[in-house]
Amino acid sequence: MRPNIYKLVLCIGFLLMVGSCSKDALRTYDSQQQLDAVESVNDPFLLSSIIKNTTLFYQGLGYPDSRLPSAVQYMQRNFQGGDNYYSGFKTPNNDLYSAVNILKLVDGAIKLADSRGSNTHKGIFKIFRSLLFSFMTDMYGDIYYSEALKGREGILYPKYDHQEDIYKSLLAELDEANTLIQSGTEPVSDIYDLMYGGDKKKWQKFANSLKLRLLLRASNKLSDAGAQMTAILNDPTGHPIFTDNGDNAAMPYIGTTGANSWAGGRLNWDYSEFDRRRPCKTLVDKLAELNDPRQSIWFAPVERPWTSDRALDGVTFSTTDANGFTDESTWEYLDRTNPDIEAQSANILDSNKIYAGFLPGMYGDFLNGNGHYDVNAGGVVGNFKVSRYSQLFRQNEHPLLKATIMNSDEVAFILAEAAAKGLITGSSDDYYRSGISQSLQRWGVSDGDAANYLAQSSISLPGDQQGKLVKIADQKWLSLFMVASEAYFDLRRTRLPDMFNNYLLNGREFPNRFIYPSAESGQNRDAYNGGVSTLSPAVDDQYSKMWLLQ
Repeated sequence: MRPNIYKLVLCIGFLLMVGSCSKDALRTYDSQQQLDAVESVNDPFLLSSIIKNTTLFYQGLGYPDSRLPSAVQYMQRNFQGGDNYYSGFKTPNNDLYSAVNILKLVDGAIKLADSRGSNTHKGIFKIFRSLLFSFMTDMYGDIYYSEALKGREGILYPKYDHQEDIYKSLLAELDEANTLIQSGTEPVSDIYDLMYGGDKKKWQKFANSLKLRLLLRASNKLSDAGAQMTAILNDPTGHPIFTDNGDNAAMPYIGTTGANSWAGGRLNWDYSEFDRRRPCKTLVDKLAELNDPRQSIWFAPVERPWTSDRALDGVTFSTTDANGFTDESTWEYLDRTNPDIEAQSANILDSNKIYAGFLPGMYGDFLNGNGHYDVNAGGVVGNFKVSRYSQLFRQNEHPLLKATIMNSDEVAFILAEAAAKGLITGSSDDYYRSGISQSLQRWGVSDGDAANYLAQSSISLPGDQQGKLVKIADQKWLSLFMVASEAYFDLRRTRLPDMFNNYLLNGREFPNRFIYPSAESGQNRDAYNGGVSTLSPAVDDQYSKMWLLQ
């Protein structure tokens, strides 16, 4: 690979000197990048590169990036916390180009596989093509698709396709991917296949499961969404789907360098950077309400929890979670005669609890969450009264930590919602319970604890449709923890769980999309204007609604 950096540097230098640079020169550089990216490589190498780049891109949106985790109230920032109130949605967003850079590899790989008659690899690459284009249109609305990545053919300013047309094409591409993989005769390298170790059947499952995701997302707009879902379910041999955690589209970490380690691990972050991200109170409270065993796996106990029992003041206790990580906490008596504590009275929301989260919408640099009055001792990001994420998320690698695109429990919840809405036949309760079970298993919850959890009356689905949808949404939201992009798309689509009027978020409008990159309005103006014109209202901001939401 040999990106033509020299030409770019010359162009940027010229821009600095004379204040202008040819739009065509920049677009030509883009096309040269695409050419350089795929010369002199082979299918297996491209497969490993595409898997790595895509899984890390998706995982980055779930953690460590705080924009989407904060928006769906998994996370709040304890320092520089603008994402706590959607600041990341307020300016032009370049994630579009991050996806396009991976798509350059994907499209080159498809052409290479096609020239070699490699149906299996071509089908696998088409899954990633559909995944990345779906991300782009889901985040922005209308976007280039039919003319995308055709710089080598002279199309430097690709038109934007309508989202409806893109969706229909992506669904067809996923059908084609399934057929290609099924008909392909060449093996997939177990060395370069970083996701499935050469198991072609699992790639088929990924294609069909991704199609279910997109069909549910567009089910209010596509009249045949239920019929297409049913066709998949009625043909488990030709159209297999995810059914257990062995099918998950996820890549494990190696943990030997920062590049192949979990983002929050010690090879990537010092402790202060890890400490800046804390669980949101919405998530902590929901887990506590449900007696959910994932709580102790995801969060560390508060270091100095409040107690109303004076006898416990200063008493230290230890907790050991299911992964063997031990934490120490020391109770502190909630002595309101102490003027420092009384001054924080309005902020003290959680006492006599060992887990607590930051309020959603908490302002950045706000160090006194849950009445943390000893600011100097806490340091710039410390807070003794709110949980950290657990030590699990400080590891460089761990069996429970994977760069994730899609899990089997998500598919079960997709089917549970579809059944509850009458889009497919089958028991919504069976799908719902299967989703919970698979999520608990994925996070290492024991079979006994999982059975006890499912036996609670608070978990049971009610008889009415809306009641079912509320509980399905609650559990799907929990299961998508650390896959925040999908949680965001669901929250935006269903408005469930209902977290739009709690605490400090009251009165804030939830963002519906990312704003197009500024380069699009500058370099690809006609296409950009066409994309904006289909939004409702026709304004390129975070609140306008794309076709999916209209």
